Amino acid sequence: MAEQGLTDLAIRKMAPDKAKRIEIWDTRLPGFGVRVFPSGIKSFVLVYRHDGRPRRMTIGRYPVIGLAEARAKALDALKVIDAGQDPLAPPDAGQQPERYTFAEAARLFVELHCNRYNRAVTARDTERILKNRFVSRWARRDIKEITKTDILKVLDETVAEGLPSAANHALSAIRKLFNWCVERGMLDTSPCLGVKKPANNNSRDRVLDMQELAAIWDGAEMVGYPFGPILKLLILTAQRRNEVANMQWSQLDLDAKTWTLPAELTKNGRLHVVPLPPQAERTLRALPRFTDDHVFPARGNNPAFANFSQGKAKLDTFVRVEEWTLHDLRRSAATHMARLGVAPHVIERLLNHVSGTFGGVAGVYNRFQYLDEMRAALTAWEAALQCLLANPSEKRDGS
Repeated sequence: MAEQGLTDLAIRKMAPDKAKRIEIWDTRLPGFGVRVFPSGIKSFVLVYRHDGRPRRMTIGRYPVIGLAEARAKALDALKVIDAGQDPLAPPDAGQQPERYTFAEAARLFVELHCNRYNRAVTARDTERILKNRFVSRWARRDIKEITKTDILKVLDETVAEGLPSAANHALSAIRKLFNWCVERGMLDTSPCLGVKKPANNNSRDRVLDMQELAAIWDGAEMVGYPFGPILKLLILTAQRRNEVANMQWSQLDLDAKTWTLPAELTKNGRLHVVPLPPQAERTLRALPRFTDDHVFPARGNNPAFANFSQGKAKLDTFVRVEEWTLHDLRRSAATHMARLGVAPHVIERLLNHVSGTFGGVAGVYNRFQYLDEMRAALTAWEAALQCLLANPSEKRDGS
């Protein structure tokens, strides 16, 4: 620990230690100081004793609040302490402490932190991860009720789905959220403390062959609604699983045979129009319509279907396909379309990628949507799959 007379210039120049958190204490105000985290985050704190016990109060994050404001708050707290009270004590009877649902906390985190201090693409990606992985499960729960066990369950399920990289990204996002809540005084401690990286980021290159895809299609028939239709749409459209699961009726124009994903719901933040091949259209028209919002609404507090682990576990009781994940369906569809002769730039547009042909400056100026080419590609892909499904005498590996 170090002591110095804190100034704005000194705080700005404080460099983080990548190996540990450091604390610098003010020589002008007892117990008042700055904590500098390995990430570079700087936070004002006040340490004191009450009833013989050491206490630590987080005042706020620099530069969200400045040195003068932080000193004033610390001085006010010291006056409360001198009066024999604890500034961290709960409010008097009749006054309830402010509570936040997880959805509210996530919204404030994105609005007050991510949108201010992160690049736009990073803020958008963090918001997407929080919504898809956590808000979908905990929307109405008090943030103080979320435990380490809750977090580990989400991470374990994500790894079990064959998405180790997504699990690591999810931990990073939720850890930042809860650290921010601690800094803002919304929580005393983060439930992410002690949670380790759930998986190594190993890239996958599993491509399911046509017989395996046909077996999974048959399994989707046996699993039924809602996971069965979701599986079919994943195979037929090659879109991301969360995009399919969160599909809304307002995004669909079944007469025009299109599905329009608004920019705020896509991974890369770009509007994406997906042409619907005939079987995809028929699958959607046959679905029950329980709400006017989500095509696959969830039970309870979740707005849309999110129980992929349970759905795949049930499917695996019907289908004998080794070592595959839901994301493999997207990669496999793209690979088989390439084998059918679909041009790489059409597949990239269909997958809504911003790299390759559409990366950099080319992606900015090449706004042609290739809608007809994408429709032809998906129709050809569907026809190849249906040809195999229509021939029950043909041997299917893994079925």
